[in-house]
Amino acid sequence: MKIMKKIAVAVFAGAMVFGFASCASGDDPENAIKGSGKNYSIDYTNEGSSIYRAFSKTAFEHAGAAVKIDFLDVNADTKGAGVMGIIFDYYEKKDVKSFNIIGIKTVNDEGGLGYYVSRFENVKNILDENFGTKLTEDPAKETEYVKAFNPANGKKDAENKVTVYAYVIEKKNTENDNWNYYVYLLNNTIAKLDSEGNLVDDAGKQVDLSSETPLAKIPVYKDDGITLYENAKSPKQNRLAVYANIYPTKESGADPKKVTIGCGTLKGKWEYCGDYKEVGVDED
Repeated sequence: MKIMKKIAVAVFAGAMVFGFASCASGDDPENAIKGSGKNYSIDYTNEGSSIYRAFSKTAFEHAGAAVKIDFLDVNADTKGAGVMGIIFDYYEKKDVKSFNIIGIKTVNDEGGLGYYVSRFENVKNILDENFGTKLTEDPAKETEYVKAFNPANGKKDAENKVTVYAYVIEKKNTENDNWNYYVYLLNNTIAKLDSEGNLVDDAGKQVDLSSETPLAKIPVYKDDGITLYENAKSPKQNRLAVYANIYPTKESGADPKKVTIGCGTLKGKWEYCGDYKEVGVDED
C-alpha cells in the first residue's frame, strides 16, 4: 500500500529547478523583464506617458523564498526610475489575480531605499493604474501593510550597485494557529535556505533573525484567493514572481500631476537564492 509522505524541502541556489515561466504578452508586453531559471534582469527606459508594470511568475508553487535584488548604475540620473520587487501568494483564476507584493526603489543617488508591502485582490489587468484599484467599475482591492515608501537601509558600493535581500516565509501564527507570510528586507549576504526554510549565509551559518522585526505579517489565503487558510496542518503553496514598474521620464511628456516622473532607466537583477516548499512523495 502506498502512503503519501510530506517532506519539507529547500531548493538551493546551486541546484535550482524552479521551472520559471516566461512572461506572457499580458504580463509584460514590452518584454522589460528578461531571464529564466533563477536569474532575471531589467534594463528599461519608459518612453510612454504612464507607469509601466511587468512581472514574470514561476511555474511551481512555494511557501517561501529569498531573492537577491540588485539595483545597477545608481546615480543622480537613475535614482527613482522605478520599483523592483517580488510577488508572492500569487493566485489566478479566469484571468483574475490576487497576490502580495513587496516593492523597493532607490530614493537617492547614495543608494538609500524605500519600500512598501501590499496585498491586491480582484486584479484583472496589471497594467491598470495601481493594478486597477482606481477603476470606477469593479475595481481591484488593495490592503496596505506598509505604505509607500517607507525608508529602508541601503548603500551603494564602488560599482554603483545597491543590493538588498527580500525574504518571505510562511509560518504558523502562534496566536491563532493559522498560517501567515512573514516579510523581511535584509542586508545580510544570503546563500540559500535550509530544509526548514531558514536563511543560510555564504559561510554556511544560519542567519539569526531574532533581532529582526518582520516588515509585515500577512494571512495566507485559500485557493479562491479570498478565504483565509485556517486551521491547516501544512503551508499553502502559491506561486512567486519578480515584479517591476518603471516611471515615465520627463522627456516622455508624462503629466507630473498624474504620474510619478522617473529619472532615466531602471536597471537591475533578481536572483533566487532559494525557496521553501512541501512536496508529496509516494512511498510503499
